[in-house]
Amino acid sequence: MTLIVKVGGSLLARGRDLVRFLSDYAEKKGLVLIIVPGGGPFVELIKELSERKSISDETAHWMAVLAMHQYGFFLADGEISIPLAESIEEIRNAGHICIVLPYRILKADDSLPHTWDVTSDTIAAFIAHKVGEKRFIKVTDVDGILAVGGSLIERVHAEELIESGVKGCIDAELPRFLVRTHMSCVIVNGNFPERIIEVIEGREAICTTIVLQTKD
Repeated sequence: MTLIVKVGGSLLARGRDLVRFLSDYAEKKGLVLIIVPGGGPFVELIKELSERKSISDETAHWMAVLAMHQYGFFLADGEISIPLAESIEEIRNAGHICIVLPYRILKADDSLPHTWDVTSDTIAAFIAHKVGEKRFIKVTDVDGILAVGGSLIERVHAEELIESGVKGCIDAELPRFLVRTHMSCVIVNGNFPERIIEVIEGREAICTTIVLQTKD
């Protein structure tokens, strides 16, 4: 079983502990764990430069992708040795865990829009699609997508998110990408690592699951 897990930059303070926790779990269970890093604080200056029109959308896109590399190096710099993968081949040959550095992968298949609608969420889905997976887990610092009144939306169709324009904690392109590639996504709070395990094992968990509408 292969798991694609995007670790958000909002979890910077506990990101390395979380990766170690997931690595131990994957090794114990015989799973393959592919970690896609977010951008986190490494992307904030790029956003500021982009908003000030100091850089083009094209430049901002690739700088933001490289910000994911910085967080990836940070996550890998822990007590255990975690391989870094810069190609689909390296991902497939990495063993039970790797952290993806996506620049070369995206350069080889430059099909995602170069706008701020595309962030590490859609890139994680893109990586999952490239390795043949139909689901990825987004680990962040909130429980999931919230309704207007603040309650957690436990299950939502990607098509609904597109129609409503609701984004919450995901980027705007992700629902569209999920629809095009027939994928799903689960959003879970990484401050509670046991919830990630519940999601992986298919048990009831506090999270948001984004699925596609089923056709009659």
